[in-house]
Amino acid sequence: MSTFKILVTSQKGGVGKSTVSANLAAYLRRQGQTVTLIDFDTHGSSSTWMTRAPNIGVVVQHHVLPLDQGGNRPILDARLHLRRAASSTEVVICDLTWTDSIAGELMFEYDLVIVPTSVSEIELAATAGFLSRHRWVFDSAIHTPPTLLVCPTRVQPEQLHSDVFSKQRFPVSFMLAPPVLEAQSAREMFERGYLMDLQDACGTSFNEFGKSVCAAREMRESAQGMRQTTNSRVTAHTMRTNNGTTNVASAGLKRSNLLSNSATLSSQYSILGRHRMQKARPEDMMNNTASATSAPQSTQIASMGIPQFLKRMSMGVMNK
Repeated sequence: MSTFKILVTSQKGGVGKSTVSANLAAYLRRQGQTVTLIDFDTHGSSSTWMTRAPNIGVVVQHHVLPLDQGGNRPILDARLHLRRAASSTEVVICDLTWTDSIAGELMFEYDLVIVPTSVSEIELAATAGFLSRHRWVFDSAIHTPPTLLVCPTRVQPEQLHSDVFSKQRFPVSFMLAPPVLEAQSAREMFERGYLMDLQDACGTSFNEFGKSVCAAREMRESAQGMRQTTNSRVTAHTMRTNNGTTNVASAGLKRSNLLSNSATLSSQYSILGRHRMQKARPEDMMNNTASATSAPQSTQIASMGIPQFLKRMSMGVMNK
């Protein structure tokens, strides 16, 4: 069984990391998958939420990493707990507040890294700084890098059309998830239930976020499958060459086909904004802004895909 491993992390508290971790675990369990939540945080907020809310079958663990010991001990402990959990479940979600005492190579253990962030300029700058320090992980050509998904959290409805994101530059390619909206109903659900069951805009937005995580997983697994198929074909063709030399033209053509297929695959999941694929066109933004302004809020959220401020953000990211 191949386990999909998710890390939910940030360097700052108060951005909804534990809320995302606990409720994503519940969402994926509701989809019929076996899920283990590992809470690495000292306060244990996500594990507390899961253990006190109605039991829906998520396996919950709370392990505090020995961050004060430094060296390799924190990453070794994290790997041990992750690999043990992965041996008996389909999805593992780890909730971790990142510190400088944790080696960045830990991220290579995961398939998907989710970074929640609020929409304030200060928070976005902090998130960009965090990603910049770990750019070597997400741009690695030696190891398989994790997929990076940035999730705007605690977003107020009036911030959906803010242009604050266009002022920030991000150093790595990443996917953007639909935002999780702020609401009093979300705070009231702590230890009592799950955001996906809320019958309001917040509940709708979280379900859209859950769909984006599933889409990101499908994209990664499909891309990996195509990559393995292409590599096998290139290897087989090389071995069949008469004089033992590699047919570079053929290999290059197959890799081009892989990129083309990946682009097609990416376009099938419009719920995600993939920065490395393309920038948002200004004329599209203007058209979408006009339609979004006239539509009711509930309609906007249910069909938002990528909200306007995220499209503006993608333009800011690419114009480096």
